[in-house]
Amino acid sequence: GAIKALKVAPDAFCQAAIQLAFYRHSNGRCAATYEACSTRSFLHGRTETIRSCSQEMVAFARAMQDPKATTALRHAALLSAVDAHRAYAALCSKGQGVDRHLLGLKKMVAEGEGVPRIFSDPAYGRTKTWELSTSTLSCEHFESWGFGEVSEAGFGIGYTINSREATFTVACRSDRG
Repeated sequence: GAIKALKVAPDAFCQAAIQLAFYRHSNGRCAATYEACSTRSFLHGRTETIRSCSQEMVAFARAMQDPKATTALRHAALLSAVDAHRAYAALCSKGQGVDRHLLGLKKMVAEGEGVPRIFSDPAYGRTKTWELSTSTLSCEHFESWGFGEVSEAGFGIGYTINSREATFTVACRSDRG
């Protein structure tokens, strides 16, 4: 209820909270973020990746940490971040994300063929290491649940959004801190 009263999508709001928390925890650094997105409307559909750490999310985190930023600027940055997140999530649920397409391209390379250069680009390599791996399960009957990290230096964040609250469960290796 309270998140919707702000006129923002609850999932996008929670992703903004995750990005801000990580930004603060890591002294102003952002991380490649995986959010599971269902593609079950397709035959044998499974998931696509919502890449939650967008330019808009980074701008929001920076605005929240800027002591000179006004409330109006912070609110505008939040709205921009959640709008961008919702738009990309909608594309992903329609099969228009990028990760499964890139996986398909990589799988199509025949033995002996050269792998397209994108797969050896250092930037592509960095985007495959999910420092934040997130998923939501919204149900009034769950108080919390877990979602494990997928990289040694990462965090897994499972969150539940219901009518009364949003609950986050964060998992990481014990040496991660």
